[in-house]
Amino acid sequence: MKRRGVGFASAFQGANFHFGHRDEAQVQVEATEDGRFLIYAAASDIGEGLEAMLRVLLAEGLGGISPRLIEWVQPSTANSPNPGSTGASRMTTVVGNAIWRAGQELRNVMVKVAAALIGVEEGAVRVEQDHLRAGDHVLELGDVFAEAKRRGIPLRVEAAFTASDTTPVDEYGQGEMPVNQFSYATHIAEVEVDTETGEVAVLRVVAVHDSGRIINPVSAEGQVEGGVAMGLGQTLTEELVLKDGIPLIESFSTYLIPTVYDAPESIEPQFVDGGAPFGDLGVKGLAEIPCVPIIAAITNAIYNATGARVRTLPATPERVWRAMRAVGKVSTGSQEKQDGNA
Repeated sequence: MKRRGVGFASAFQGANFHFGHRDEAQVQVEATEDGRFLIYAAASDIGEGLEAMLRVLLAEGLGGISPRLIEWVQPSTANSPNPGSTGASRMTTVVGNAIWRAGQELRNVMVKVAAALIGVEEGAVRVEQDHLRAGDHVLELGDVFAEAKRRGIPLRVEAAFTASDTTPVDEYGQGEMPVNQFSYATHIAEVEVDTETGEVAVLRVVAVHDSGRIINPVSAEGQVEGGVAMGLGQTLTEELVLKDGIPLIESFSTYLIPTVYDAPESIEPQFVDGGAPFGDLGVKGLAEIPCVPIIAAITNAIYNATGARVRTLPATPERVWRAMRAVGKVSTGSQEKQDGNA
């Protein structure tokens, strides 16, 4: 017999560096005479969509420049400042705010030069995709940058952003302000459990997140979907067996990572904006938290379907079957598929 159940779990995840460690990002942005904008930041994109975030936020900081005109120069400590490590779900918050500030500073330079060329007040100048406009006057970016160079005005600006201070923790793990920012999530999972074999199928996941303002919706949805898939593996299939500190699992034929065939038919990311405690952009970290509540949501759904608690991960068919047997919920014969709670 197959039974369905629904479970949910909520979580919060601290973002940025914690426990008294200073969290600062430094970046540089340069305008070129051919009308492009270059980002210098020696950061690492490890698949979370960092480049897209940098380009979008710089475009916004510049006042509406097309992201197509923006390029992230190959990160190198030889030519780029230090934005800090890629970790702690900090890149959008800390580096993003620094990039936005750099864009604002460079925009002010562009507007000032354009206003002088046209002979209008700076407030009359607007940035529009790939040019600047004041009434009927239109200036190409290259012309503005050439004039800035002629006047000796630098077209490479630096900016920095520092997250709010945190405090160290004591021997009991307590502190006045050990973490300066949290993201929140609630995941709801629907599962189907075969009570004859203990097999579990995750049918649907609704993943609701508060990570502040979402900069790149498509990337954010992908981040949540990937986190759900990772959590699915930790919950149901992935087990690293060690003996004397040496892995006994030597290949992916026995360390079972979920594939697209194991993923739920429906993963529904939803976002709410609870605001951010600091910064100009209202953003918070999203990177890690999608992996956190999904595990408990799935195991709670297994309990809802069967009345049996699985307390050792992964919840393999054998462990689920044994948990059901311990509470007398194992089927002894084939029955029609039915929905409902144990």
